[in-house]
Amino acid sequence: MTTKKMFALGEVKSVEDDDSPNGAFDVILSAPTLDRDGEVIDAKVFDPLPDHITFDIDHGMSTATTVGSGTPFYDGDKLRVKGTYSSIPRAQEVRTLVREGHIRTTSVAFMGAVREEKDGVPHIVKAELLNGAFVPIPSNRESVVLTSKAHQAKVGTAATELKA
Repeated sequence: MTTKKMFALGEVKSVEDDDSPNGAFDVILSAPTLDRDGEVIDAKVFDPLPDHITFDIDHGMSTATTVGSGTPFYDGDKLRVKGTYSSIPRAQEVRTLVREGHIRTTSVAFMGAVREEKDGVPHIVKAELLNGAFVPIPSNRESVVLTSKAHQAKVGTAATELKA
């Protein structure tokens, strides 16, 4: 039996760097809304959550593409991760792209998805959380940056919906 890895996109929320000299992030990885793949990832499907996940770029899912890590948690029906960027140059490049508002979305990687159809729409009701990724184009159209700051000034306070 082959296990398929699945991806769904979330939103990036920039945060002040607080105690991390390399930068911190607060992202929404999953919200229970219809995505471009025509399915919904229901709330709390990744229970139990791991205490730590890596964050990479474009679902590289390797040490070569890892740019940070964080702690996943649920905020109501949304899966969020608060994390920090690595000190390596590649991670700092991604941090700059996020802080400047060029990269505004994230994506969740998972496997072992259990699906159920609800009102004609496939819903993922159970899966294993693997990691998160910074990505340029979201699957979920509601996956937008809420705020982004650079050089102590706001780049944008309200995000607009990204269209395919």
